[in-house]
Amino acid sequence: MGLSASQARLLSITARLTQNETRSQLITNAKLRLAGKSEEASQEYMDSLNATKFIYTNYDSTGTRRTQDFTFGAVTQFSEIKNQYGFIDSVGRILVSAEDAKNYENSGALADFLACYDIGDTNNPKRDIELDKIYGEEFGQWYDDGNPHNWLDQVTGATSGIIDDVVTNSTSVNPTFNQNIIEDEAAYEKWKQDLANAVDSIKNNDNKSDGLYNTWLDEIKDVPDYIEKPIAPNATPPTPPTPPDPDDFQVLDDFVQYVVDGQCYRLAEGGANCYMHVLSDLLGPGEHITSSGQRFTVIQSSDWDWNTCHVGASGHTYGGQIDAVRDIINRTTCQDDPNKTIYQKIVDFLWDTHGDYDGSATGGDASQANLDKFFEIIHVDLAAAKDSTAWDDAVADYNEKYQEYLEQLDIYNQKMQEYKDALKQWETEFIGQLETWNNNVNMAHNNYQEAIDNLPPATIPDEDDPKYQWYTNLWFRMGGISETKKEPDQNHYKILEDFYVNNDDWIKFALEHGIVTMEQVQYQEEGETIDEKMNQYAWVSIQHNNCADMYEETDELAISRAEAEYQRKTKEIQSKDKEYDTDLKNWILNTAHSKQNMIQ
Repeated sequence: MGLSASQARLLSITARLTQNETRSQLITNAKLRLAGKSEEASQEYMDSLNATKFIYTNYDSTGTRRTQDFTFGAVTQFSEIKNQYGFIDSVGRILVSAEDAKNYENSGALADFLACYDIGDTNNPKRDIELDKIYGEEFGQWYDDGNPHNWLDQVTGATSGIIDDVVTNSTSVNPTFNQNIIEDEAAYEKWKQDLANAVDSIKNNDNKSDGLYNTWLDEIKDVPDYIEKPIAPNATPPTPPTPPDPDDFQVLDDFVQYVVDGQCYRLAEGGANCYMHVLSDLLGPGEHITSSGQRFTVIQSSDWDWNTCHVGASGHTYGGQIDAVRDIINRTTCQDDPNKTIYQKIVDFLWDTHGDYDGSATGGDASQANLDKFFEIIHVDLAAAKDSTAWDDAVADYNEKYQEYLEQLDIYNQKMQEYKDALKQWETEFIGQLETWNNNVNMAHNNYQEAIDNLPPATIPDEDDPKYQWYTNLWFRMGGISETKKEPDQNHYKILEDFYVNNDDWIKFALEHGIVTMEQVQYQEEGETIDEKMNQYAWVSIQHNNCADMYEETDELAISRAEAEYQRKTKEIQSKDKEYDTDLKNWILNTAHSKQNMIQ
């Protein structure tokens, strides 16, 4: 079924009432927002009444006082009668214009930097002062601008080769020295004289200089006097004795057994003088000397005469360790004479009995007395040498010889220690003096060369130019180390963008909120802390509100602008409010009319 006409009309009226209610709420909310904007506008206007600005004051070249807005550009621009200030960022860098940064970066020295600001040159009085320090008052006859290293090259050319004859690595902190010269007084004195002659030959026709150059020449000639090096003692370390070897005594026992069983021994028992073969075999070939000084030679041949003995005939040579046996008889005393070794007893016995030999194959008959002595050697001396007593004697002999060795070693060590002590003292004195001399020469040379290499320029920017001190101060604050050097990095300054250069609101905000701080160049009186680079000037940190050339005043223009803005906003709010009032009246009429229609 469809709606009746009356029902449709009722729904339409109801919808209009609902729409009017919504419209009423929107208008009410809008009026509330207008009230809030009106309050904000009022607060902004009230705040603007407290607006202030920084004013900068300075004087022009005529002395007339000028005031202007406090901006980076106004404060940092050069003027003759003006305090110099810098603005510093949070990491300590001075803010500079793009032009100042470019001039600094393109300048290798202060003079180059100052030239960018048309500061003229003048003669540099510091140059003559430094040349006076180098050569003395008569530096004009020594120094040539066209050849500044003339005298440096002459001295090094004349002396370095001679110095190097004695001093190895002469430019080193720890040089070494030519032992062939420093240990030979005559050679050393000749070297010393050659060096003095070389120095004297470059004295510019005997003209005397003063200063660093002459100090260098004097240091070269000031060679220390000769000190004789101690001579090493003519001694060799003693050789320790060889301890006795029990095996040696077993060898001796074997030898005695061999002799007793040998053919010559048996012939000797029969009265022949073949004992001479046995004993000469024991001694070995070579020359032997008796206690009384007679000499005879044992040879390995079949020849025999009054001073030779036969060795090596078939059946007579002991095939064992004969050298060990000979060693024993050389260091073992015989029984009947403690002052004589068995070896010496055999030598003497052979000399006394060699006449018994008659040249026959077996020799002549030996006397009973000689046979008794021979058998005594074999059965008493050699047998005793191999028993325990002989071993003890050998040990005792070794101990005695070892004690003698220790005494000799102690004497040797004492002599060597005395030599080492003397050598150390010599090194301390003489070589120490040479090292000191060499170091003094190097120091004087370096001082002279450094002074020549770092002479102040002949001309410098004119210090009487009003801009000189201003831009000199800026050079050092931006990173200058000296008049000729600057820091290799660019961490001492920062370029300020052009937008902020003449913006008084920004600089005021930055100072009040600690974004930047201020420094002032101040002249330092005697006794105050002086920056050595800037002589008696220094950049000193100051509070911006203590700046003598800045004051704060009410910003009338800002207040006027705020008042005009307040009035504009007020009129706009009032107009909108009237519009909302009209809409609200229309809503009331429409609502009343709709309700009347519903009643009908």
